[in-house]
Amino acid sequence: MSRWERMRLELDGCAAVEAIVGFAHERAALMALACVVVETGPARVVLDVAGPEPLVGAFEMACRLGPAECLVPVVRCLPVAGDDEVEGGDGI
Repeated sequence: MSRWERMRLELDGCAAVEAIVGFAHERAALMALACVVVETGPARVVLDVAGPEPLVGAFEMACRLGPAECLVPVVRCLPVAGDDEVEGGDGI
């Protein structure tokens, strides 16, 4: 069983907020991760993502690289309570 991880990603400094939100949803769907947009604002997106630990890490890296039109200069990763579940747990 894979360790289930929940993480909050804070993406700051991206001028193309809609592009990064669309990119994040596409990548989450490809990786079968739960992804919820918590906040958007000028040059800021906050996401909660959950799934198998290796895939959550891959999702973080994808968001750091971002789509071509949206470099993300500041990415903060914060654990979310309940990240000690295993696959098949309640998740988000």
